[in-house]
Amino acid sequence: MSICMAGIDWKSANMDKREAFSFTGSQVEHLCRTIAQASGAAGCVLLSTCNRTELYLSGAGDLQPDALLCQAAQAEGAQTLFTVRRGRDAARHLMRVSCGLCSQILGEDQIVSQVKRAYAIAHDAQTTDAALSQLFRLAATAGKKSRTQVRLSAAPLSVAGQAVTLIEQKLGSLRGTRALVIGNGEMGRLASSLLAARGCQVTVTLRSYRHGQTIVPAGCRTIAYDERMSLVPQCDILLSATTSPHYTVTKSDLEGMEQIPYVVCDLSMPRDIDPDIRGLSSVSTFFDMDSMGGRDAHVNIEDRQQVEDIIAEQMQELERWDSYRRALPRMEELRALLSQRIVEDYALEQLTAGEQAETAEKMQAAARLAADKAAQWMLAGMQNQLDERALEACREAILRKAPQLRDRSMI
Repeated sequence: MSICMAGIDWKSANMDKREAFSFTGSQVEHLCRTIAQASGAAGCVLLSTCNRTELYLSGAGDLQPDALLCQAAQAEGAQTLFTVRRGRDAARHLMRVSCGLCSQILGEDQIVSQVKRAYAIAHDAQTTDAALSQLFRLAATAGKKSRTQVRLSAAPLSVAGQAVTLIEQKLGSLRGTRALVIGNGEMGRLASSLLAARGCQVTVTLRSYRHGQTIVPAGCRTIAYDERMSLVPQCDILLSATTSPHYTVTKSDLEGMEQIPYVVCDLSMPRDIDPDIRGLSSVSTFFDMDSMGGRDAHVNIEDRQQVEDIIAEQMQELERWDSYRRALPRMEELRALLSQRIVEDYALEQLTAGEQAETAEKMQAAARLAADKAAQWMLAGMQNQLDERALEACREAILRKAPQLRDRSMI
């Protein structure tokens, strides 16, 4: 299986190190093109989320995904942070990622859509090939089945859910508290909805509002992004979750305020909130992605096995597809040999003897086409039952019976 990957995640590096490998959607598209062109890889997909960055490559040759990603991110020398996997190990890892088995929040809900989005970006960049298309399709299938058939953890199944739980534990109760949520993307909306559902008065920032297009979580107020700092002193909770490449809140923004939110939470990668605000005496609690906890150790063994069984099923499908793809050249040779064997057995020249030349030529052409179709049908029925060794045995059997065809064989 001509697939390899290199990855860095919440287990192998903290935010300070992961931040250099955090990319926006447009950056991911550009990097896919850059890496594919530089490496000569047949396919390239880059998965970049809050807690992981993984580069998947396909193609011949000794591809070095860790070095290529470090070079593209201008972070040479950071290869030691990456785990490199190849072949079946790389494919199985992506399926485990898609099922949430490798997530900081075990079984998290968002990872499947993130895997699908990574593939869609690479497809738009025209850096996908058949191998990565099949792998990502089956990984998404595994993830969807895992989500609908198994619940791995009783804990919140999203980073936003975990953050709200931690905030509630810190404050004791969210009822009657006030929160400013900076960012109205997927993460921001989810956090806002969860806070509001627990009795918090939530205000969400908007950069612009378009009727019928902008989604505002139910029960939440809104404020223009540029006016966000005016509301900060009135809030108990400040949470930021954007894709901005710059800080949404700096230390200097808060230093002159009479009152600062009791809890500050940054759910972005790269960071939204200047981590130096930890030094402000009035900031009681600061959460970021590294604060979201680790794995849920209390997972039912049977539930985990169900997910592993789903992964094994999709891996078998991938291996069948890969085996068939590798067998195609041999299948094509067998088709040609079978067709020629049938034609020679029937001695078409003798069967059309006495016919006018034009008629004889048409009859022979029709017979060859029929022989070719018959060979295709025969092989179509065997394509999922025969491996490469069996196909080779078929080839040799044909050539033993018709040695005159040996010099005409494709291989």
